[in-house]
Amino acid sequence: MFSNNEIFHETGPKHLTAMDWKNTDYQRSVVASLVQGVYSLERDRQRKNLGRYREGNAEPWWTSFNFHLDEPLIDGKCIFGAIYKYNGKYASADSDVPEYVIAFRGTLLMPETVINDITLDFKCFLNKLEESPRFKRALYYVKRFVEANGARNVWLAGHSLGSAIALLVGKKMILTMEWFPKAYLFNPPFLSFPIELLEDEKVKKGIRCVHRMVKAGLISLAAELSKPRMEDHFALLSSWTPHLFVNPADIFCAAYIAYFERKVGAGETMTLAENNSMRNLVSHVVFRTDLKDATHLLPSAHLIVNESHPNKKAADNSSCSDFLEAHKISQWWRPDVSCQSTLYDQYR
Repeated sequence: MFSNNEIFHETGPKHLTAMDWKNTDYQRSVVASLVQGVYSLERDRQRKNLGRYREGNAEPWWTSFNFHLDEPLIDGKCIFGAIYKYNGKYASADSDVPEYVIAFRGTLLMPETVINDITLDFKCFLNKLEESPRFKRALYYVKRFVEANGARNVWLAGHSLGSAIALLVGKKMILTMEWFPKAYLFNPPFLSFPIELLEDEKVKKGIRCVHRMVKAGLISLAAELSKPRMEDHFALLSSWTPHLFVNPADIFCAAYIAYFERKVGAGETMTLAENNSMRNLVSHVVFRTDLKDATHLLPSAHLIVNESHPNKKAADNSSCSDFLEAHKISQWWRPDVSCQSTLYDQYR
């Protein structure tokens, strides 16, 4: 969402002058650039329709790192994703160098995409993204690609809405094809009320406590009806540790920080509570519906938090401009970004 029209030679990661795929900062910057390439592809397509197309505006976002565009992913007429192929050498399926990267963009506020993209944002926050034609098309593209080429070192990536699509595609591929893709998810939306907007820490702590206790009660009721199958679902996903890139000042993804912190040392009931969404539990207990996978919930992940000073300052300032900066894809390739990475693994 809300990404500016960046031009690589002006705002891209020009500091990456040497390839170093064993460096995690390099990996993060390059994959973020590939996601930006999808935004630029769609912007160029729309500008061409308006007679304002500039040749080669998108290409540097992947050619600068020795990739070429293998296939754009299209929803209707709009480009929402891309398959990139690495032109250099790669060692093996467990190499640090990806053979392919499949990337998805987020919301693009341009004439031909704004209505459909915002509609998808609402579907995402209502946990109905799986029902959307774009998700079904994304899953179709990925399944077709993996079946045709094998799972040889294929990475998934996305930003904002695109990260939600990539996350859900990854889950489906694990459960249907036992393919555990390496995933880079930038500013992934956490589908709950953004209590991080509240300034009073005591109020936030109280809301979290009440929320968890209510969920624990619903889990107990659900257990009497039937064993919550989502715990079995989570066990199947336990070996997958996607990379989640979160900024504490971004209200859409900041809740992931507290979510994973709460899971550390939690008892069985509280762990079950964290593994199921409130909406699903209420629906299961009250209306006897099956427990449904919540797109954003995960048993394990590499959580990478942007701790750079400008964004810490933004966390204390709720202005719209600060939030927009905290949500931009461009923060993840900045040379001065400072990140703290933590592995959370519920089943180890």
